Amino acid sequence: QICRCFDVSQVLYERAYFDGEKVSASSNITSKEYSIVSMEAFELYARNHERETKKYILSLDSHNYYMMNIVDYLVGNTDRHWGNWGVLVCNTHNKPVRLHDLMDFNQAFHSYDHMEGANCQTMFGEQMSQKEAAVKSVEKIGLNQLKEVKKECFDELPQFYPMFCKRLELLKSIK
Repeated sequence: QICRCFDVSQVLYERAYFDGEKVSASSNITSKEYSIVSMEAFELYARNHERETKKYILSLDSHNYYMMNIVDYLVGNTDRHWGNWGVLVCNTHNKPVRLHDLMDFNQAFHSYDHMEGANCQTMFGEQMSQKEAAVKSVEKIGLNQLKEVKKECFDELPQFYPMFCKRLELLKSIK
């Protein structure tokens, strides 16, 4: 629900039940036409084609790369390792199209007890906190908020709303 308030390509998750347990469900994220290549595998592809991975990603889809860092900071997602994001590839031509829609937020609201967040895992070896990565991203492309994040998004986890508001206000203050 939070991600939908920002201009970022994302897998849409809905509430569902499986064997009487609450789960989140999404549509299939690949098809006969397109597949996902993890960033881990994509780095090998880029090296084999004599390209610098970071420059390649930024030329391919800088908007969604920067938005990933913004959204991950806002929701405290600590699980954006190189297997949890990647590139959408056209199977017919075996060519990268753009970053794959953001997925896998099951580690949201971790490292959420302070403003810095966790160590950012998407900076291509550059060491910085999620906060630093998000600030850098907002400076590059803006916040790109489409609509207000309503307090009701936190009805089941109200303890996280104050930190979310602090993080959002920090990013809104960047000019």
